[in-house]
Amino acid sequence: MSLRKTWLQALGLTLVALCVALPARAAEPDPLVSEDADLVAVFHVRQLLDSPVVKKYGLEQMKTALEHNQQAQKALNAAGLDPFKDIDTLLITKGHSDEKVLMVAHGNFDLDKIQSAATSFAEKKPAELKISKEGDITVYEMRGEGKAKEKPGYAAFADKNTLVVTPSREATLEAVKNAGKGKAASVNKDMQTALDKVSGKETIWVAAVITEEMRKGMQKNPQMGELAPKLESLTGGLTVTDAVNLTFRVHTTDAKGAAQVKTVLNQVKPLLAVVAQSNEQLAPLVNDLLDNIKITTQKTTVSVTLEISKEMIEKAAKMEK
Repeated sequence: MSLRKTWLQALGLTLVALCVALPARAAEPDPLVSEDADLVAVFHVRQLLDSPVVKKYGLEQMKTALEHNQQAQKALNAAGLDPFKDIDTLLITKGHSDEKVLMVAHGNFDLDKIQSAATSFAEKKPAELKISKEGDITVYEMRGEGKAKEKPGYAAFADKNTLVVTPSREATLEAVKNAGKGKAASVNKDMQTALDKVSGKETIWVAAVITEEMRKGMQKNPQMGELAPKLESLTGGLTVTDAVNLTFRVHTTDAKGAAQVKTVLNQVKPLLAVVAQSNEQLAPLVNDLLDNIKITTQKTTVSVTLEISKEMIEKAAKMEK
């Protein structure tokens, strides 16, 4: 395994422990976010691809990885899409059930080119892509291989700047129709409270409400059982420029709950250090990351900050070479 892959795995483990203070100004949810949404995540794709660190260290690797992912490449070829040129932002939101999943891509799409590519693909592989019409709306029914065949996705364009994908034909048609109304999003109170804690300017940001179903799952773990009823929401973000700033917050019902969360997070840091010791080259990088993690509490909120500096990124790149 290459050092870059190993370092990224360690970074992924570190993300588990991250919670940070976010700006007070609230993020404005996409108008297509449903009222029962308990998860909203936004990826500013263009901002990420244009960032100095991705241009210098990650863009070519991302393109290579996509080329080697046959399933993803197949889907993009079928749709006639180039994710490195066509997409500006990507929204993923989930409602109370797994069927209430919505993905919205905003960008600049060549609809004639996409229709031509999709038609050609559907003629060659009708089991994987079916194209139908609902009035003026073209619906693309996409099926993967193996078990993925049982759970198709339905895509449609609301206009040349908006692509909608959901697990059902009805939900996709409804989203497309709503996209043209220009109405503001109407989210539930708990989600709005979470969104109020996100600026929406981060390269990637997420707001998630802790649902009763999630609490029941946590209670199966002895350590999390006592904490579960005190957790309200999670908010976080990743800002990428020439450095990387990871941001997140855990919001609880009371100060005691926040203190308990902080204790759990402080217990994770030594475990990550132990993992790092198994690789002599990796250890200094992970130790630098751990030294930069700051965990604090303010009333009912636990905040953690981590900045991966330009110097740290350059150090990792040099070690890879």
